Amino acid sequence: MTNNYFFNFRSYCFTLIVLSFAFASCSPQNIVLENDHFKYVIAPNGRNLEFVDKATHKDYLDTESGSKCAYIFVDGQRHDITSLSFVKDKFKMGFGETGVDVDILVSTSNDRITLKVASVSGEIESLVFLNIPLTLEGQPYEPFTACALSMNLFTHVRQLPPLQTNLWAECYNKFGIIGAEVTLLGLPQQKVLPVIRDVISSAKDIPFSDAGGAWALTKKEGYGSYLMNFGSLTEETVDEWIETCHNLGFNQIDSHGGGSFFEFGTFDLNKEKWPDGWDSFKRINERLHKAGISHIFHTYAFFIDKNSRYVTPIPNKDLGYVNTFTLLEPINETADEIVVKEPTTNISTVTGFHTENSVTLKIGDELIEFTGVTKSAPYKFTGLKRGANGTKISLHGLNEVTYHLSERFGRFVPGPETPLFDEMAKRHAEIVNHCGFDGMYFDAIDGSAVLGGEENFWYYGTKFIFEVVKNLERPVGMEMSSMSHHWWHYRSRWQAWDRPVRGYKRFIDIHLASIKASGLFLPDEIVSYEWEHGRWPGHTPIIDKYAGVDKGQMQLPLHLGWWGNQIWGPPQVEPTFSDDIEYLGSKMIGNNAGFSQLGGVDKKTLEEIPLFKQATEIIKQYDKLRHENYFGEKVKELLRQPGKEYKLFQQGNDEWNFKPIVYDKHKVKGLDHSTASWTVINKFKAQPIKLRIEPLMSVKSYDDPSGIILTDFSKPTDFINKSNAEGITGQISAAEEKVVTGEKAAIFSAQNSGEAPQDGSYINMEKTFEPLLDLSKNQALGVWVKGDGNGQILNLSVRSPIHISHGAHGDHFIKIDFTGWKYFELVEIESSKISDYIWPDDSHFYVYDSYRHTVHFGMIERLQLWYNNVQANKKVSTVLGPVKALQMVPGFVENPSITIEGETIVFPVRMESGMYLEFFSANDCKLYGSKGELLAEVKPEGSIPTLAKGSNEIYFAGKGPNEINARLQVTVISEGDPLDKN
Repeated sequence: MTNNYFFNFRSYCFTLIVLSFAFASCSPQNIVLENDHFKYVIAPNGRNLEFVDKATHKDYLDTESGSKCAYIFVDGQRHDITSLSFVKDKFKMGFGETGVDVDILVSTSNDRITLKVASVSGEIESLVFLNIPLTLEGQPYEPFTACALSMNLFTHVRQLPPLQTNLWAECYNKFGIIGAEVTLLGLPQQKVLPVIRDVISSAKDIPFSDAGGAWALTKKEGYGSYLMNFGSLTEETVDEWIETCHNLGFNQIDSHGGGSFFEFGTFDLNKEKWPDGWDSFKRINERLHKAGISHIFHTYAFFIDKNSRYVTPIPNKDLGYVNTFTLLEPINETADEIVVKEPTTNISTVTGFHTENSVTLKIGDELIEFTGVTKSAPYKFTGLKRGANGTKISLHGLNEVTYHLSERFGRFVPGPETPLFDEMAKRHAEIVNHCGFDGMYFDAIDGSAVLGGEENFWYYGTKFIFEVVKNLERPVGMEMSSMSHHWWHYRSRWQAWDRPVRGYKRFIDIHLASIKASGLFLPDEIVSYEWEHGRWPGHTPIIDKYAGVDKGQMQLPLHLGWWGNQIWGPPQVEPTFSDDIEYLGSKMIGNNAGFSQLGGVDKKTLEEIPLFKQATEIIKQYDKLRHENYFGEKVKELLRQPGKEYKLFQQGNDEWNFKPIVYDKHKVKGLDHSTASWTVINKFKAQPIKLRIEPLMSVKSYDDPSGIILTDFSKPTDFINKSNAEGITGQISAAEEKVVTGEKAAIFSAQNSGEAPQDGSYINMEKTFEPLLDLSKNQALGVWVKGDGNGQILNLSVRSPIHISHGAHGDHFIKIDFTGWKYFELVEIESSKISDYIWPDDSHFYVYDSYRHTVHFGMIERLQLWYNNVQANKKVSTVLGPVKALQMVPGFVENPSITIEGETIVFPVRMESGMYLEFFSANDCKLYGSKGELLAEVKPEGSIPTLAKGSNEIYFAGKGPNEINARLQVTVISEGDPLDKN
């Protein structure tokens, strides 16, 4: 048994209780910090022993980690604490052979404990002075919560408030160690936000705002829905914008700069449209406010447009740079290469919107772009474009300093320790103050690593936001394209994502799960994108666990923008149908989540695209009821559940209610194909069938001369094992048998040793194309496959270079649940099913790669053959014929029919690819074009089949083209009884 030092702090007073034993052999004494709510026990060697909720006596310490309460880094090496004692009001920490000693000042009240670095003896790179891994999930359904709050700019806490799972704080020599400070909370769940409000209200080193963070759930701004303005809102059009917002149900406008609106960096407005500059927006905002509409100022944070006065004609001396070079030779006005002393070996010429790299040098007042570098001495920049961005071509002398400028999103940045950096932050505040904006959106701040490196993104991004807040005359709501610990205090809602273009419903589920369990996949190493939207890699079990939680980890109002409706754009873009919008609206009501629309809702667009008009009408009604808080928690809880669909309707007494509804999608891959019959399970009572029929694009034949062979496997070694889960091995080898076409085949085999879970048993065999392939006219795939019936997922994926397509996945799934040869036409890019499995993140935009980004078919770099879903201790083998890229062609179907149990309904129409037919009753059957335009009222023939409760065998028939397969998607719709709202 060990003795304990108990430090039971009350009202900032210390009480020391020493329990001693008469035996000289007794072990050293543990140290106990406690207040009214929690007890933290640490061994004399610094090992964490307990973190106990005093109300329930439950220990939430993750004891399996064997963690120490502190550690330091010296010369890149970690050294854990070796000794800990408490003297007066300080922790005394020792770090063994390093000779480093640290004093931590400890102070407390009944609901918090504060740790502050008082002194350090010895040279260190950084100090982690709080490290308590917990078993908490950081979710609102837990009775107890713990939180570490950084109390100044240079104290780094990785996890966001208020519900944390690892209490951790670090300080760095480069930013400051003495004075680093953290406030430690361990509280009943319902107390955490009020206590944080109290802490932050008196925090002298954190600029104050009560418009976000711990106050956000009490402020209406975070619950609003906004329409995005990209530069058409002027004093002449403000009334039209007000009318549009009122007609569509929006109560906020987000004015996103750039382009011909205002320059990023300088924020100079287009004088032709706003001759009075920002005075115009002061008047615009007065009119918006009178109409009950708030206005958000949306910038690219510290990024600078290349055509701005900070760049041209004379570049600002404070432009940020990656590194410097020294001219080894002078250059004249006609020089087309630059010779420098320092190595250019690691300089890249690859640029792109999401690529953090530039090909711009600054020498004096001239900017010079380069297209090549030498990798060995003499070190040169070659292929020069002199006087770039309108700067003046000049002479440059020997030993003159050359700056390689920093760039991301196609824009420059200021140096983070320069007057220009502060000027840009102050200018944000000046515009908000002068114009009366109600909120700010710091877009592109996810690129903060460009300021000072990956590991320092949190510091410089926070420094910028602090500077903005210091100069505000009043707090305003804020949003950011990423997140870091301090930003939470200013954040008014969480978290807008970029729009999907396919798999809409599952994307919404993932979006919700991500913003409710954002810290679930925090990587071990600090990375700039650790809180970035679109990256959360959860798959089905995790999505389903968290998407339905109320509010979630951040305890902020939730947001389900940015949304953009889509029309049919095969093979990568799916149309946004009414049920997609109803799904969105249901989740908005269930989560009291706001919504934002990127565009496509102006009068002209709505007239041209009725599908969009239908979407706006639906979302307006849903959002109106959300703002009215029309439904109680019982209904909202149902609406929050992932994958569960509900349809809003008005009952006979004019009251609104929901009924459960199921949209069961199925692809018919040919009128004579086995998929022309399938089974539908109706979980509701028997009812007349309802459905949607969509003719898809067809594909030219496998042997059509226009086909492009991506691989004939004549060289199986063309494929390399690019990645695999632990315990998954595989190879591609030549097959002895041939395809039914007589062509050569290959065997793709793999084995799961059991270390990887079945739903994460991936392996990727990859072939690279040099030069890039142009498949712009051949966007479908054709392949013969011989299955082994073991149920693995075969994924044939085409990829463009990441800097071009941002990592878009051109995935096509084949489930190997069959034996023998089958031919597959692979057209539509997979989306929703991706999330049933675990995949590696190979491009930093895990979710967007499958749901938002699109492959650039004119520039195909790779063909990938993946496996997943390989059973443990199982070997699988699939035989593949040549993979060909085929041309898509429009198809058609005439007189499509549906048969169930001998009852057949026929639709006497000719439907072509892109059209869709919706049948709800004998008097409600319509044929639409690809934009949702009504083409015909259709009168069905025959009898309406009954969809029985339980299993139903569906048969589809019709007449299609002879030379190609008619491909269709049929959605069977079934409804349940209205919800009991009481």
